[in-house]
Amino acid sequence: MNKIFPDIIDKVPSRDYGIEGLTVHVDHTSTGTVYFVSAEKEVPFPEHAHAAQWTVVVSGKCLFTANGETKTYQQGETYFIPAGLKHQITLCPGYSEVDYVDDPLDGEI
Repeated sequence: MNKIFPDIIDKVPSRDYGIEGLTVHVDHTSTGTVYFVSAEKEVPFPEHAHAAQWTVVVSGKCLFTANGETKTYQQGETYFIPAGLKHQITLCPGYSEVDYVDDPLDGEI
């Protein structure tokens, strides 16, 4: 897979989700959590909910499902997930995104 993010992102701590082909770097700030995500192959995440999230699609596409409706988001698009909204997302091969989650401890507890 072509490297999407610049080398400075390699300094951001990575999180192992145990999913082959998924790379995630996570940085916690005093107000929220920033994610740099890339997928070499299709990665389906089960339905879940969390704090509010804003996402920028850097490359590729994803399928986002909430309230029985599926939307496709592609390079250059953004989307917002309100806090507590149950959703499912599938990352397609070649996908990458940057997320901001409105929780400084997201995924740590």
